[in-house]
Amino acid sequence: MSDVQPGLAGKLENAFLAILRVVILVVLAISLVAAVVLGIYGAKDLGASENAYQPEKVDNKALLQELRRSLETAPAASQPVPSASKPGAPKADNKALDEEIGKQLKLVTDFLAQFDKNLTNPDAFKSNLRRRATTLALEPDSEASVMAYAKGQTEFFTLALTDPEILGTLKKKDEEVLGNFFQAAVSLYPDFFEKQRAQRKEFEAEEAARVMAAKAGAMMKLYVAAGVFAAFLLISLILVLVKIERNLRVRPI
Repeated sequence: MSDVQPGLAGKLENAFLAILRVVILVVLAISLVAAVVLGIYGAKDLGASENAYQPEKVDNKALLQELRRSLETAPAASQPVPSASKPGAPKADNKALDEEIGKQLKLVTDFLAQFDKNLTNPDAFKSNLRRRATTLALEPDSEASVMAYAKGQTEFFTLALTDPEILGTLKKKDEEVLGNFFQAAVSLYPDFFEKQRAQRKEFEAEEAARVMAAKAGAMMKLYVAAGVFAAFLLISLILVLVKIERNLRVRPI
């Protein structure tokens, strides 16, 4: 009976150690995979950068349709022709821009002349057109972007202020409708870019917050990955020591 008990105890011990070894190996595998995955995602988030804003392209034909619809709805209170606010320091002379603004001014002047009207302050109106081009363009510091804005404005004025259907409708309306139409015609295009500028600021703020959060989370992932890897090394060391202990155990002769 005394010979049986030690043999049974040894078998139970071996079975327990075998199960423990399997559990430890599973834990080691999981911890190693977790450390690698967290490390990869942490490094990726640490290098996060802000996405570039993709502006919506202006569609002058769509703006023209919006302008036409405004003639079919009840008009709001008539507003005067917009005058220029005091522009900031002028940029370097740009003859191409000045020529484009000259075309816009002529389109406006010719349009008003058909209704025996004229601008109260042409110079101020022209300055306002120039100021908008140099501040509302998608890239105000880029001459190409400023010119793209100005040419788009000229195209829209050509569509809106020379359209036979619109002119025919306006000649049947009173001065209040004419005033509201003119206000809308000179505001729709810059308003589109005003909205783009506001959306860009909002997008850039959201991107900055996203990148900041990603980098903060990246450091946490890297810390956790380091901790899990340290646990992997510790458990591996314990497993090695247990193996050494078993091999060094004195066996009965």
